[in-house]
Amino acid sequence: MTEPVIFYKEAFAKTSEQRRKRVLDVAVREFAEKGFAGTNINVIADEAGISIGAMYSYFTSKEALFLTIVSQQFTVLTDTLNAIDVQQSFDQVIRELFRQVMVKTQEYRGLSQIFHNITTQSMAGVANKLSNQFEADVLNFLLAAIESAKARQEIPQDTDVRMLAFCIDNLLIMFQFSFSSDYYRERMRLFLGDERVADGEQLVDDIMRFIHQQTQ
Repeated sequence: MTEPVIFYKEAFAKTSEQRRKRVLDVAVREFAEKGFAGTNINVIADEAGISIGAMYSYFTSKEALFLTIVSQQFTVLTDTLNAIDVQQSFDQVIRELFRQVMVKTQEYRGLSQIFHNITTQSMAGVANKLSNQFEADVLNFLLAAIESAKARQEIPQDTDVRMLAFCIDNLLIMFQFSFSSDYYRERMRLFLGDERVADGEQLVDDIMRFIHQQTQ
């Protein structure tokens, strides 16, 4: 797995865990609700109960704080991928991946909303500083799972591995956004109907049925 890039100063690492959590929790809420442009680092400092001077001793800028928050989601992603055994059947691996994305997105809704924000073109300059951390690890995970499935003859030998990984990843992104964005939730409802949207487990089953049909 890719090592996350560190965007905070040494002073932040040395402060108490309680203070770090308080600062990051407030920052997640503010960035998720207001976006990068609308968030004021002075407000975050005030609501976290620290001085603005202390805030700048932890982070060089609002952007550094934002990227530190995004790196939190990178850690969640890494832990999620590491917990899935790619030597299971292909169906089990991909099913578990979708299930975990659903669970983690609901658990870390604010982080997911921030990730959604950073994928927009207006945030391209900031996103480039992440060096494709998210994409590289998901790609490597999917390639390993697909190659293992080919070796066990679970999917056709002539399967275009990278195209399949690309298609699954795009399904995964839209799936994730549907649990963190009202817009994408309604979009999913429009395409799939109320009944499917209301039952996450059934939705995962339907997605797996679709993927299975494409790999036969």
